[in-house]
Amino acid sequence: FSAQARPPLNSIMLYHCVQAGLDMAIINPAHVTPYADIPDDEKELAEDLIFFRRKDALQLYIEHYENITPTEQDSAIDPTEGMTTEERLHWYIVHRHKDGVEADIDALVPHPLPAGEKMKDSKKRGENHIKAVEILNTVLLPAMKEVGDKFGAGELILPFVLQSAEVMKKSVSHLENYLEKVEGVSKGLFVIATVYGDVHDIGKNLVKTILDNNGYEVIDLGKQTPAETIITKAVEVNATAIGLSALLVSTSKQMPLIVNELQRRGLKIPVLIGGAAINRRFGRRILRTEDGEQYEAGVFYCKDAFEGLETMDALIDPERKSPLLEKMRADSEMELSRTSQKPNDRITDQRSNIVAAPIKPPEKLGQQLVKEMPLESIFQFLNIKELYRLSWGAKNTHGEEWVKLKADFDARLDRMKREALKTGWLKPQAVYGFFPCQADGNDLLIYKPGTKELATQFTYPRQPSGDHLALSDYFASVDSDQIDTVAFQIVTVGDEATQRFDALQAKEDYSEAYFIHGLAVQTAEATAEYLHRHIRRELGIAEGQGKRYSWGYPAIPDLEDHPKVFGLLPAIEEELGMTLSPAFQLIPEQSTAAIIIHHKDAKYYSVGESRVEQLMK
Repeated sequence: FSAQARPPLNSIMLYHCVQAGLDMAIINPAHVTPYADIPDDEKELAEDLIFFRRKDALQLYIEHYENITPTEQDSAIDPTEGMTTEERLHWYIVHRHKDGVEADIDALVPHPLPAGEKMKDSKKRGENHIKAVEILNTVLLPAMKEVGDKFGAGELILPFVLQSAEVMKKSVSHLENYLEKVEGVSKGLFVIATVYGDVHDIGKNLVKTILDNNGYEVIDLGKQTPAETIITKAVEVNATAIGLSALLVSTSKQMPLIVNELQRRGLKIPVLIGGAAINRRFGRRILRTEDGEQYEAGVFYCKDAFEGLETMDALIDPERKSPLLEKMRADSEMELSRTSQKPNDRITDQRSNIVAAPIKPPEKLGQQLVKEMPLESIFQFLNIKELYRLSWGAKNTHGEEWVKLKADFDARLDRMKREALKTGWLKPQAVYGFFPCQADGNDLLIYKPGTKELATQFTYPRQPSGDHLALSDYFASVDSDQIDTVAFQIVTVGDEATQRFDALQAKEDYSEAYFIHGLAVQTAEATAEYLHRHIRRELGIAEGQGKRYSWGYPAIPDLEDHPKVFGLLPAIEEELGMTLSPAFQLIPEQSTAAIIIHHKDAKYYSVGESRVEQLMK
């Protein structure tokens, strides 16, 4: 074999060994071409040889690499050859290459320091400081801007952005050895928090990482942060801006509360908001405060971390700030005018035409605890598309780039699954239960097993138009004198997933933390599907019949029923140690709760925009 033929063959052989169950290999990573970077035709040639799929496989493989000169191969191995030190450092950040950044920074400053030492000569310290600021402004920050531009253009997926952020963090940490005052080079001070009652912070952490690596000083107040804590800290540190994150409609109501309190106190701190529960229109609405005036400093919706960075950069630039504020105010007036002219959906008493079909209850009613569930079986229910596209950030990747990325994700998922099976950091558990019930209009009456004594009652929102559906419609009514059956379930994959995520974040291993979080969330969803199928079998209904509805989603957007489910299934707290946040979110985060409806005509629907907007006010 020629030298250039070995790296791809080794890489492809290693890939298939891992797929077959290899636990450990002794390799030099520098001599192995990444599997995802190998062209499809070269993969096919190598696999023909490895699996002996054709008699002339060896001959074809050798001939192919005879046409690749050592010069071309060398270029592939070291793409930074011929670059200046500044260009190489820039390339390292954009291409997620950690090794060598400290040496390049040392090579750029006038007076490099041995590790752990400080410069005593004030003149040399000053020269180092000047050069360090130059490196930050002309090399590091432009490199991260290029990463952001590539992300915005759909050329980079989020995990790769986080890997670049790790390289940036490492570079800045080493550069600080040469800076006289780190605060002096900060572009601004940003106080960020997930609002009170909300336990989700993956989005907030991404914003923190991007701003922190683009020259801003970030104070992270964590999750479930009270409004007073956020405002007090922002005033104390003279914050340039406040960042607020919320995942759910119910917790997003904290955002206008904070804006109104800032207005009441006469404070003028810009507020950046973001999260899955809100949109740009929401930001325009809450700019108008309770006193009828607009919040002068501004409320800015940011769809992602890079829009947050762009907004902050505009706010600290006097030439860009005024036009930004003027546009925000004009957009807010237009939105409020549009909303006031839109007729409200009229809530009627009209009921859907669903005909209930009560079923025979299972032998065992009440709650049932499942302390252990087979993780290997649950992995079979992972929604790979949602994992890769949504939880691992590849939603905009297509074509050949998607083929390469999917191969990389497949290998990663296989590795993570085997590690989870070995160490048990994902621990699926559940509580579920069957209860007699009847519908009374929009209400679902839940009885204690074996009695007609009321255990609790759920009231479901009804569609103001369309089919006029409410979840209670799928059950036998009190007027029918028939008793129906409803099931509830809560599943979790345990708290160790959160602990691992937090530990990786603390180590600034942002990309691995992101992958851990995504797999844990999707494993919880797979656990919910696994248990739902079991519940169908106990109810004696066909596979695929009925639907599973979770609170916080379109049919039941409010979370205030979660305590009632905990009351029906007390083992949730007593045996699994799960709790609820003040805003009724499940803790640990990697958990789901649902009502199981057995009706064959059950379908997913939304109670309408008016309901969501009502909750936001």
